[in-house]
Amino acid sequence: MTASLLDLAGVGRTVTVRGTPVTVTGISARGLAALFSRFPDLIQSVTGGGLDLTSLVTTGPEVAAAVLAAGTGHPGDERAEAVAASLSLSDQLALIEGIAAETFGSDGIEGFAKRLASAAAAAGVRAGEAEAA
Repeated sequence: MTASLLDLAGVGRTVTVRGTPVTVTGISARGLAALFSRFPDLIQSVTGGGLDLTSLVTTGPEVAAAVLAAGTGHPGDERAEAVAASLSLSDQLALIEGIAAETFGSDGIEGFAKRLASAAAAAGVRAGEAEAA
């Protein structure tokens, strides 16, 4: 039996934090756009050849909290961001690793970037054109 798009809502992976299972669903294109709008420097982290998760958590607590909230189904929710910010670095990293896997797929961000570039090329968009728009 085939599933419909609606069957995918809320599907993700479970990450255990402080003995509690937490569902991470990844971040949608809309969610990434909102994060990029709010944190323009995040674009460089994602497009600069790889996302350094440890650096993201240690140097960008506000970004990390927003990513954690978005990747657990609470994008832009100040309360969720406050809870995320209060987690230990180890717990934040465990969640971010799960969120990255759900957001970018099994090939990671590098594989995702290659697939995106391939799709852009197939659509006739050359590197740099999207940035200039």
